[in-house]
Amino acid sequence: MANTVPVDELHLTLHIPDDTPEETAEVIRRTLAGDDFMERLRRAVQTALRAFPELNGVSGSLTR
Repeated sequence: MANTVPVDELHLTLHIPDDTPEETAEVIRRTLAGDDFMERLRRAVQTALRAFPELNGVSGSLTR
């Protein structure tokens, strides 16, 4: 496998209102921590990368 060099990092910050009930906030946290959310986010990023031919060959990783 060829070595890679990082060229950019993108960070996603999600916000909820500070008056969100704790039960609702916990449901949101569990959803965001779930495998299904991460897989869908990974697919969305892959789709976005494929939409730009000039990014052909770019690889990335998605971490929590």
